[in-house]
Amino acid sequence: MKLTDLESLLNHLKTLPVPHEREANLFSVGARGHYENPVSDVLAFYLDPDGEHGLDTLTLDALLACLEEASDLASALIKPPEREVSTVAGNRIDLLLESNEWVMIIENKIGHLLNNPFDDYTAYLNDESYREKKPYYIVLSPNGRAPVGWTGVSYREFTRQLTLRLGEAFISAPLNKWLILLREYVLHLESLMINPAFPVETEEFIRENLHRIHEMVQLKNSVIKGMMEEGRRWLTAQFSRQQYEVKVTQHTWSGYPALRFSFEHWTSYSDVVLFLHGEPEEQYEVRTYTCELIDEELRERAISALNVEGCEGDYWDEGKRTIIGFRIYQPQTTKTSALFTEVAKRMLLLDRFECEQR
Repeated sequence: MKLTDLESLLNHLKTLPVPHEREANLFSVGARGHYENPVSDVLAFYLDPDGEHGLDTLTLDALLACLEEASDLASALIKPPEREVSTVAGNRIDLLLESNEWVMIIENKIGHLLNNPFDDYTAYLNDESYREKKPYYIVLSPNGRAPVGWTGVSYREFTRQLTLRLGEAFISAPLNKWLILLREYVLHLESLMINPAFPVETEEFIRENLHRIHEMVQLKNSVIKGMMEEGRRWLTAQFSRQQYEVKVTQHTWSGYPALRFSFEHWTSYSDVVLFLHGEPEEQYEVRTYTCELIDEELRERAISALNVEGCEGDYWDEGKRTIIGFRIYQPQTTKTSALFTEVAKRMLLLDRFECEQR
């Protein structure tokens, strides 16, 4: 990839819409809420007007409000919603709601593919016990589509109706955990099925330029690998009189490369890290880590030897006070040779500590 092509690609990336910020919720953090069964289980719990949640018909009212032909139905059930109801053919209905006047089948579709045996579900309500009741066949899905004879309800409309009632409940009803969890459930449904993770324009650009982005990543990896080798050669030359052998490894911190330099003759895990922080407004860091500090006396000697030349006061403990880190900052525009010069200064200080004071 030519550098001009790379620059053009990066400039275009800056103009793309940013991903939607999604508010974390209990279901997205620690539950398997992206599967249909858990989502349906929670829905069944809240659809029951007599459920332990104490929210009466709040959720059932929201669902019925989405159905033009059922808007006048009484929001009352003669028994709790039934889950995974088996048909004669052995298929399973997601949700079955029954009142004195009506009976409703709800198929909950997290995905967009409608591949259920809907004719078998319809036939289930031909049973004697349901013939005197008005049947309703509902598909709850991201896009609100449904097969012939069924009514589609989109999650956008359902969560809108829920949100309206939640707002009123937060004002008028005593605050309880089930009200808060219902709000978490609504947030989760919205994040799963309403708001795409990325704007369409951004997604299309990435897909169309995957090969160029791959080349860019490969180029980045090659440059960092080259910097590691350059650093090894540069430091080996700097310490040629001592004939020190340089070790270098790469770690990744917050998505950015951290190049760790040390000498083979050190007996501890101490090293000097060049952290190439790439966030705007951030600076590169040269960090010195002295490790395996077994007592307070050794800690004090480490601080005295390494808390100098720009690091004054900027140090911290790690590893239950067995590691001390020291840090200095370098602008992102600093030339590579100047970065390695600073690394060499820190390695010289660390070498004196490791060889003479440890």
